Amino acid sequence: MEAGKVEGYRQAAEVFGVSERSVGTWWRAYRRDGRDGLATPVRGVTASSAELINAEDRGTLFVAMADYTPEELLIGGTLWTRQGVVELIRLVVGVDMTEQGVGL
Repeated sequence: MEAGKVEGYRQAAEVFGVSERSVGTWWRAYRRDGRDGLATPVRGVTASSAELINAEDRGTLFVAMADYTPEELLIGGTLWTRQGVVELIRLVVGVDMTEQGVGL
């Protein structure tokens, strides 16, 4: 893993703690619509009244993650992990979430 790049879905899935299928879904959305594709709601995921982050805030977070590495923001290494996203959410939105909540 050189310069924050991963080789293949399997390695990306391991780094981000998600399934290879999720990585494939994200990659196809990115290739189809660029960064905007990453802010698109995932099919099957519904918002609840207890949702902590609104759609606008999620969009802001996705853009920050696309434009910067955690290292550049002084919150982690070269790749985004759930823990890095937890910290980004806390800094940008002011909401404390668990790694599990970020994963959902």
